Amino acid sequence: MQTFLEHAKSASRIIATLDPKTKIDVLMAMADALEAHSAIIIVENQKDLEEAARNNLSSALVDRLLLNTKRISDMANAIREIAAIKEPVGRILEGWVVPSGLRIEKVSIPIGVIGIIYESRPNVTSDTAALCFKSGNACVLKGGKEALYSNAIIASLLQEVLEKFNLPIEIISLLQDSSREGVAKLIKMDKYVDLIIPRGGEALIRFVSENATVPV
Repeated sequence: MQTFLEHAKSASRIIATLDPKTKIDVLMAMADALEAHSAIIIVENQKDLEEAARNNLSSALVDRLLLNTKRISDMANAIREIAAIKEPVGRILEGWVVPSGLRIEKVSIPIGVIGIIYESRPNVTSDTAALCFKSGNACVLKGGKEALYSNAIIASLLQEVLEKFNLPIEIISLLQDSSREGVAKLIKMDKYVDLIIPRGGEALIRFVSENATVPV
């Protein structure tokens, strides 16, 4: 995991300096890639659904897992909406002049590497990756084991777009270890991860909040 996160940290320095137009172009290409490859996403998603059936998961959980053409189109459109958001990096939040004449400004900058821990919904993979990319951050995604195949194909397609733009694929990293132990390790890697966002149920949020040494 340390090597994996070292690569993400290096990639965060590149995404942090990317110009706004390139970020928009990349995000629009990511949206197009999801729609263009919807058939293969559905094939991989079916593997998750079959595994869910074997494990007798509830119908509500299965519905959260399900991806079809409409839902993939919604995922792509969400990325396009994120691309259209006003550029968040480099905005002057406050400014003042001290008596000596020196002007001081508070300017928004990227956080760095953001670890996002989430559960069954595979659309979170593309949503959070796009939000992190737009805001100039590298992300380390840790999805639930229920959506293992779906998350993998979505992340892979997003990484292919990064490669086409000569950007490191580690800007969007998917942690392969979906175990509780993997989570416990990730949330203590404060040398490489700058922020952890737990997106899920109360138990997940409590576990992360109580055990992390990375800011949550």
